[in-house]
Amino acid sequence: MSNQPGRSALTAPGLKMDRRSLIVGAGLAAAGGIYYARAPVRLAMPVKQENFTAAIPEKVGQWTSRKSQEVVLPPQDDSNALYENLETRIYEGAGLPTIMLLIAFSSKQQNDIHVHRPEVCYPAAGFPILWSRPAEISLASKSLTGRELLADRGGLRERIFYWVRVGHAFPISWFQQRLTMAVQNLQGTVPDGALFRVSAIEEPDNPTSGAIMDFIEAFLAEVPPAFRDAILL
Repeated sequence: MSNQPGRSALTAPGLKMDRRSLIVGAGLAAAGGIYYARAPVRLAMPVKQENFTAAIPEKVGQWTSRKSQEVVLPPQDDSNALYENLETRIYEGAGLPTIMLLIAFSSKQQNDIHVHRPEVCYPAAGFPILWSRPAEISLASKSLTGRELLADRGGLRERIFYWVRVGHAFPISWFQQRLTMAVQNLQGTVPDGALFRVSAIEEPDNPTSGAIMDFIEAFLAEVPPAFRDAILL
């Protein structure tokens, strides 16, 4: 066997790897390791739809629920892509305004998967938003900032209260929502997200704000604590 000066194992016949390839390969491997180590961790797990549905109470205070298609929804394609769980109900009670409820949940909020706000869904359904403002919602266990809206339902007015939860935050605008998602992703987590929306049709001289707030308080008292704390709050 002859030894040729200047030839190394890396350039021996049959081996295509040279020193440059080795350095590049090592760099790619290191980058892959860093990405894996820093890839956002998904903190919440999906919820089975039957468990999600079972957590919604049939009775809330003096209201009783029924299934309905009257609640404004995102376009079906968006709903299927954005939400793992979506539940709508109509609650009715003698002498009380009819309450429309929507609860949507996704175990991840990342990239283009994010909760749609009513300011998007209502105009898309043909119901313009007349005004929108932040609203302090005081609950028994905590106080949070959501939004209050008034929508034009074709001659009728619908008053809406809602909040969006992204991880532990309650962003009150689309920009804050996207920023919250980005910050939590950079911090190494994929947050979950939920939308809680309650509304009622009202007459111009008979606002429903008080009844809606009474409903929200009663609803949160009726739902299982684990569902309330993990999904809604």
